[in-house]
Amino acid sequence: MKRPNVLILYTDQQRWDAVGYSNPLVKTPNIDALAAKGATLGNTFVNTPVCMPSRMSMLSGRYPATLGIACNGIPMPMDIPCLHNILKLYGYRTANLGKLHFQNHSDHDHRTPHPSYGFDVMINSDEPGCYDDAYIKWVERKAPEMVDKCRVSTPPAWEGTPYDVHPRNTDEPYLFEGRENLTHTAFVGDETVTFIENSGSEPFFCIAGFYAPHCPLNPPKRFVDMYNEAEIPLPVRNAGENFNNHPDSHWRKVKAYYYAMISQIDEEIGHILNALEKSGKRDNTLIVFTSDHGEYLGDYGRVQKGGPEDSSSHVPLLFNGPGINTGSYDEMTEAIDIAPTILDYCGVQIPPFIQGQSLLPLFRGQEFKSRNSALIELKHPFKSAYKAVRTRDFLYRAEADEEQLFDLREAPYALKNVAGDPEYAETLSEMRREMISRVIGTQSQYPLKEASY
Repeated sequence: MKRPNVLILYTDQQRWDAVGYSNPLVKTPNIDALAAKGATLGNTFVNTPVCMPSRMSMLSGRYPATLGIACNGIPMPMDIPCLHNILKLYGYRTANLGKLHFQNHSDHDHRTPHPSYGFDVMINSDEPGCYDDAYIKWVERKAPEMVDKCRVSTPPAWEGTPYDVHPRNTDEPYLFEGRENLTHTAFVGDETVTFIENSGSEPFFCIAGFYAPHCPLNPPKRFVDMYNEAEIPLPVRNAGENFNNHPDSHWRKVKAYYYAMISQIDEEIGHILNALEKSGKRDNTLIVFTSDHGEYLGDYGRVQKGGPEDSSSHVPLLFNGPGINTGSYDEMTEAIDIAPTILDYCGVQIPPFIQGQSLLPLFRGQEFKSRNSALIELKHPFKSAYKAVRTRDFLYRAEADEEQLFDLREAPYALKNVAGDPEYAETLSEMRREMISRVIGTQSQYPLKEASY
């Protein structure tokens, strides 16, 4: 049996409704074509809606609580086997190109070679333009005179000498000053194409780690020109919720620039698919498209991510490959289901430590037991934490001294907390039971028992 190639198109901070096949306003013809001939999941939620734990959880197939990592700033342990480590045992050549974010940004020199984590090829660039990393060296090779125009400011948490070039906030959009073929998105596309062109006869596993549409919101002008800001709907907010008190026109511009960055990702995906076709490997490749979390875009007067609301935790997910039935599925699924689905598709047994479930039976019309809910959590050690369960109709969130219940049938964007409403007392009890069941069922199984006593 010739094992299939696997290509993960992994974006950063792309909410579920920011792709063409779910929102006609967003121009993503290449992704839409993959969706039209693949399986799309309409109810997929990440298990922690911030970068590092979400990526660690997805690639390991384990819940954040099992990893002991449910916030940014904690490095991924080197000894936890991930999807690519398992596939490598079966002869796969593995690569991560672009963002991985298994290591912290703010406490090391980005000229230092990144740990391989078992990848055969590791061309890492976790943030575009603010560190002297693989992306900046790529720009130097392509157009050394453009390096300064590709720079962005370092994050506030950066501990070294800061760059102060452009704003990084989600609510401050601006145009990319360099040539459009020099963005971080183009860098990821270029390196992925090169990897495919140089791949040999052995099967490959490749992550194209796009940083966009994560802020800074700085797309090239051509992609901004694709959008009419007047057509873009405003964020959903209660009275008084308006981040930085911006006018409505500002939020339409923010969304337009966010969508423009996704359109450039789509164009690079087109280049990647063309390279895959030319290599003769398209017909034996499983393609997965998803993101590590969403983006508020002004919803609830917020930007970026972190909470369990759909804006932050609900992401697109599609599978396209030989043997994957075309269709749309609305079963409740989680990011930890991606790794076991890929292993199952590749004919590799799913290890017992993987907590997700394979979606392959669903795609093949076989017996499949869907979850009642998605489990979402965030924990800053010794500071703050929440756990949430999202069912089709309700979102329940519990913290140390507060609980919230939102009826998504009445307000799909979870605007009104009904936890204290007597009419919802029975539902509140049911959601509490669901939370307890999920937490008990997903708690860490380590350390493993080694003997009878």
